[in-house]
Amino acid sequence: MSIEIIPSIVSPNFSDLQKKIKLLAGQVEWVEIDVADGVFATNQTFQEPALLNELDDQTKISVHLMVEIPETVIEEWLPVADRLVVHLESTENLADILAKYQKNHQEIVVALNLETPVEKIAPFVKEIKTVQLMSIKRLGFQGEDFCPEVLEKIKAVKTNWPNLKVVVDGGVNLTNAKELTQAGADALVIGSAIWVNKEPLVVLKELQKIA
Repeated sequence: MSIEIIPSIVSPNFSDLQKKIKLLAGQVEWVEIDVADGVFATNQTFQEPALLNELDDQTKISVHLMVEIPETVIEEWLPVADRLVVHLESTENLADILAKYQKNHQEIVVALNLETPVEKIAPFVKEIKTVQLMSIKRLGFQGEDFCPEVLEKIKAVKTNWPNLKVVVDGGVNLTNAKELTQAGADALVIGSAIWVNKEPLVVLKELQKIA
């Protein structure tokens, strides 16, 4: 089974973000930029969507909105993102967001926090193609501990909705990537396991081999 590796980038500024995306050019199809507002996620990261226009188009951009009330910023990010990840827990208007943006713009991926039961996506499964399962407890930071309870959540999604793509995000590394693949994950979002290494592309290639 082939599984996609998506490097995630948690950057305080555009300079750091741009440097990492340039390094990944030609190595992966997608990268994921974590956007944390200091409210929904306690960290604060890069939040200037217009600057993404300065990037080349070699790599597709997924923007992970870890923000409270994402509907207030979605339209700022849509022009510069190839897809958006929105947390079910961050809004009371998820159905409206999906109805407004999913069919006419980029894909909207629904993310679930670790403690949120997968059954919560049931009302939305006809409107989405992908669910992103968080496998860490604290959002907006890299280097957090992997929580193995996500393995059962992957299996539950695949049992109930076998056609739904499952992305796992948080604490993924060379040690647990294979287990996540075997549980049914279709893609792995990986941050610190890549970036803490002095040779991030070497680790990336090792992860791609495991997958």
